[in-house]
Amino acid sequence: MNFETVELIKKNKVATIKLNRPDKLNAFNEKLIWELQEATSEVKDDEDIKVLIITGAGRGFSAGADLTESESSWEGSKDALLRGFKPFFENIITMPKPVIASIAGPAAGIGAALAMSCDLRIMSEKSYILSVFSNIALVPDGGLSWFLPKFLGYAKAYEYAIEAKKITANECLHFGMVNKVVTESELEDKTMEWAERLAKRSSQSLMHTKNLMRESLSSGYWDTFASEAEIQNSLTRSPQNYEAVTAFFEKREPNFD
Repeated sequence: MNFETVELIKKNKVATIKLNRPDKLNAFNEKLIWELQEATSEVKDDEDIKVLIITGAGRGFSAGADLTESESSWEGSKDALLRGFKPFFENIITMPKPVIASIAGPAAGIGAALAMSCDLRIMSEKSYILSVFSNIALVPDGGLSWFLPKFLGYAKAYEYAIEAKKITANECLHFGMVNKVVTESELEDKTMEWAERLAKRSSQSLMHTKNLMRESLSSGYWDTFASEAEIQNSLTRSPQNYEAVTAFFEKREPNFD
């Protein structure tokens, strides 16, 4: 499928979705929203793809909503969020494979929410996450009001949001918002190395661990315990489990293809 505002690349069981409006710092116009829905749906349904990378072309991940767009089909912000943005956030969160946000430059506004919706994050040293909404007298959206307190705690999250303060890459690392910080020149290669390494691991383990940990954020301990028991029972003696155990005793890397 050909896209105008995103680039979709598939290689070595890894898909990369690149937001491709570099002249606008990959700000979201309506076209980008629809195409990100389509691209994430395609990757979600592609059983050959084991890992997804989401990144931005040019100098930034995404500057957020494109405030220069004068015409759209949205009937207000609620419609844009529920009909436009929500479907691709759902695709990312429910995708049965890990999603890595590779962040250079700003991840601001709804772009910050996109980065935070991914399972894993890698940032360049000079990149940052920014809840910019208070600068235009709005509130965080795209779930950012949920994501930020989970990592920063209420007081810090509120401070960063109402003062529209940049959360630097090093601060993100300190707060556990990001997994890795690398130089800008290393970002693309390090992201791909990480994704290809994950793509060699057990797909059923990646999928079910993601589901369990996502669900644990709104579940109790014993509910999670019970879910683990059910899933573990279904995976034990499965073909991938058998291959992994065999490889362990044969002192070789397992092959999950």
